[in-house]
Amino acid sequence: MRIILTKIRTNTKATPHPPLPLKGGGLGRGCCVTALIVLLSLFLGAVPSLAAEQEAAPPAQQAVPSPFQPIAEKLERWDAEGAWADLVALLVKEPKNMELLQLASETAFFRGDYEEALKLAKSALELGGDDQGRKGFALLVESTLGVLKPYKRHETAHFVISFDEKQDGILVDYLTDTLEKTYQLIGERYGFRPGEKVRVELFADTKAFYYTSTLSARDIEVTGAVGLCKFNKLMFLSPRALVHGYRWLDSISHEYMHYMITKLTANKAPIWFHEGLAEHEETLWRGEPPQLSPVHQTLLARALADGRLISFERMDPGLVKLDTPEDVQLAYAEAESAIAFIIEKKGHAGLQEVMKQMAVSGEKGTGEAIKAVTGWNFDEFEGKWKEFLASKGFKEVEGVAVHRYKLKEGLADDDRMEMREIKSMVARNRAHLGDLLQEKGRLEAAVLEYRRALADTRDSVPVLNRLSEALIKLDKLDDALEQLSRAKKLAPDHPNTYASLGKIYLKRKDVKKAQEALENAIQINPFNPDIHEDLAAVYEMLGRSESALKEREIFNKLNR
Repeated sequence: MRIILTKIRTNTKATPHPPLPLKGGGLGRGCCVTALIVLLSLFLGAVPSLAAEQEAAPPAQQAVPSPFQPIAEKLERWDAEGAWADLVALLVKEPKNMELLQLASETAFFRGDYEEALKLAKSALELGGDDQGRKGFALLVESTLGVLKPYKRHETAHFVISFDEKQDGILVDYLTDTLEKTYQLIGERYGFRPGEKVRVELFADTKAFYYTSTLSARDIEVTGAVGLCKFNKLMFLSPRALVHGYRWLDSISHEYMHYMITKLTANKAPIWFHEGLAEHEETLWRGEPPQLSPVHQTLLARALADGRLISFERMDPGLVKLDTPEDVQLAYAEAESAIAFIIEKKGHAGLQEVMKQMAVSGEKGTGEAIKAVTGWNFDEFEGKWKEFLASKGFKEVEGVAVHRYKLKEGLADDDRMEMREIKSMVARNRAHLGDLLQEKGRLEAAVLEYRRALADTRDSVPVLNRLSEALIKLDKLDDALEQLSRAKKLAPDHPNTYASLGKIYLKRKDVKKAQEALENAIQINPFNPDIHEDLAAVYEMLGRSESALKEREIFNKLNR
């Protein structure tokens, strides 16, 4: 993972929200209740009406298994189509069976047929009395339907994407390219090629994302939960909703990995395996080899020195449970390194075999699977992994820090957020003065104030970016590159750094480097029109007229 958090995807605790209004009535706001049995079971991939309720039942009640348990088990491993095929005939025979209706509602929801899911959920409620769990589930279905009904659907060869065309229409081509590349590359590496088209839902704002994902603002801002793979689909938040955006294309590739892991392991993989493998492969689509970020190296170096690694057990049922962004980042770093350790010892084929062994294992988790592939029990595996970590000689990288996401609250958020990131009040005031001077065209004076600000806070990425912007306008490109190099090392996911790098390389006619920098900027914040204008110029230099025209069109749309 990177300096900014982009992933908490599975097994998070949920609090349902009131449904968005639907035409023709609905359940109503008065029915908004906590439904932890249903929602937590869904997060775990279980069927609440069967799996959760039977687990909670006394032994005497558990002695009589549900006749629908085989169907529930199919749904638990996300075989929604198989479960639905079994349910169709049963619904004709027993249209008033409350348990069957509830299971059918959950299955329809996992298939993406939200209208049918809501109809079945209401029928189950009518037969089942005042059941809190079923009410909570019905609310989730109604909220999801309310959000997605006006969204546009775009089908690719292997995906169905739902999105707000007005807000996020410019993202679809980039998203399609990333998803299809991920599908092909992961298929080649792990043999995973789902028969069904994978559903992808892109939410335009945090309100829509809350209502459909059941995540909270805290999940996004503290633990970076901007995307998740849940309910047999991929879900993520538009980069428009966050100050500075985020690596949204890596994030959706990451979510696809969770989808693959769930399917290949029959939903038996623990959270560390999920997050480690998803993190390890999320940049494969853009041809970048996996590597630990500066912040991950720093956190691992500290944890190894202090003897405070986070145990794999503590990562379950989800990283969102961890206390701080630093803990979450450390857990990601550990999980990714554990996957790298398996690959170093057994290759990608060995990792694929671990997933196959999990699917046929009699228990959830990786214990039996890792022993079958490596010959080590889990304690031995953990010990050898720690030796592997220690051998890497990780060092702290000066100046790096875990970045917290910030949800947008208004038009001035970007600038206000940048200023808040400058720790020294003296440096903040000098940077503000530099901004005023730059606006008035007094660039030399602005550069002087930014340098004074850096004297107080050497590792401030906002000041480094401001200084480089002024230097570029003065055509002092070597000096600007030096500042941007430092900024990129400290925060490799800040879009302004890449936008400025793109301008420098464009001025120097170094089109390949300009293309790389500007495409990186779009992968973080695609709503900056200047990036598209510069990238259009780059594509024209490369003779890619069709791509240039597309970028010009996006530039014009964003400037309307």
